[in-house]
Amino acid sequence: MVDDQYKHILVAYDGSVSAEKALKKAVNVAKRNTASLSVVYVTDLRSPQMDVRKSSQYEEILKEHEEKMKETIMELIEASGLKNYQIKVERGNPKTVITYDLIDQIGADMIICGSNGLDSYDQLVMGSTSENIVRYSSVDVLVVK
Repeated sequence: MVDDQYKHILVAYDGSVSAEKALKKAVNVAKRNTASLSVVYVTDLRSPQMDVRKSSQYEEILKEHEEKMKETIMELIEASGLKNYQIKVERGNPKTVITYDLIDQIGADMIICGSNGLDSYDQLVMGSTSENIVRYSSVDVLVVK
């Protein structure tokens, strides 16, 4: 990055301890750079944790889960005093949604993510989301341990 300051930071959030640390770091980086912050939670419909497809209340269960995630994110950010932020909830594969769709869509010039997520099965079989972001992102990436 040629410019010394970031303007729009995208942080990937999945509810894990690592993601919470990444969110706190992203808030601090956004404040120091007077940048806007977009927090994204991607509901991975392929995940065994989200296997509610057989339920007649599938959509209702997903919406309830996504709303809880938004509330958690909002509480963490509002406690910090940051005002310039948005929360996005998407559905799909987090690796592709974050790396290929959202960067351009929101105009992010930096991504911050945690080093470990919730889905250990996905990490074993296909590699972690953070690894994918580092490998394929078109913008700077900060991975928080």
